[in-house]
Amino acid sequence: MSVALKDLSTEQLEQLIERTIDRRLQVWLEQLLDALTEIDDEDKAVLRPEFAESLRRSIAQARAGEGIDLQSFREQIGR
Repeated sequence: MSVALKDLSTEQLEQLIERTIDRRLQVWLEQLLDALTEIDDEDKAVLRPEFAESLRRSIAQARAGEGIDLQSFREQIGR
């Protein structure tokens, strides 16, 4: 639901501005820290165990030829 700025109360407008500034500062701070510490994204990335296991199963199925092409999948789901 969109609301015009003129329809916001002073408190709502202040909260909106604070959230916007907080988000921008958070992004800026993260970029700054990354630049200062020279940490690669790969070093920070950690897969959740269940996702990693699912990925391993998918790779094993693909290697065993148990995969499906996109067109066949779409046909199966009726798209």
